[in-house]
Amino acid sequence: MKLKFLGTGGVLGTPVWNCNCKACTSEDARNVRMRPSFLVQLANTNIIIDFGKDFHQQVLKYSLPHIDFAFLTHAHQDHIGGFEQFSSNGKCIVTMPTSVFNDFWKDSSADWITARNPEMLLSAFQGVRKIENFSISPVKLNHNKDFSPNYVPAYGYVFRSDDFSFAYLGDHDKVLEPEKLENLDLLITDGNRWEDNGWGHAGIAGGLKEYEKYKPKRMIFTHLSHDIEHNDAQWHVRQIGNIDIAYDGMEVEF
Repeated sequence: MKLKFLGTGGVLGTPVWNCNCKACTSEDARNVRMRPSFLVQLANTNIIIDFGKDFHQQVLKYSLPHIDFAFLTHAHQDHIGGFEQFSSNGKCIVTMPTSVFNDFWKDSSADWITARNPEMLLSAFQGVRKIENFSISPVKLNHNKDFSPNYVPAYGYVFRSDDFSFAYLGDHDKVLEPEKLENLDLLITDGNRWEDNGWGHAGIAGGLKEYEKYKPKRMIFTHLSHDIEHNDAQWHVRQIGNIDIAYDGMEVEF
């Protein structure tokens, strides 16, 4: 099994235009971040979580294989904005919880995809999905639209087999089904900023509380804004425990 971070940036990516901060002017390639997308390669199945606005570049840069399943976390454009490119994937199932599906459909992305590629099945699910030897469960998250009380339907996904378990949490400032995150080998979580200042993201500070609460064997932060300079953040989280800052192209194998 292989996990690969195709994009680890926030809504603007990094570097940000007209910004002279430490991350944006860094020569370290780990500070160059495309918008979020995550690849899960099982023995015979390729799964992607989110296809953001940089998905076309990711397809070319990483020579992506055919994708069998796509799971979407929520219907913000930095997570679904690559739907045009994804429509050329061929036969595939694109799935997500019902509330996210409804948002995705309203955005007209779904209509466009199904018209462009009739072999692509869009479906909603709520329970547990079984793929090879993994059970995949959605975990409900709270993600407010930036500086707004309006809730955006958002979910992470928990993958469990007899040998390994991990969770991928997209944008959120609170986990609404915490019982699903117990006994994890790996927790991948939202590290958009150092702290949540009303942007709808838990940030590094919130993620460290998750590390203390859920006690995964390892944690990795992704969805990083340009506020997060890789080396500074890596040093900081390593003082706490077995925690890393993701970067584009990073792989984890089990």
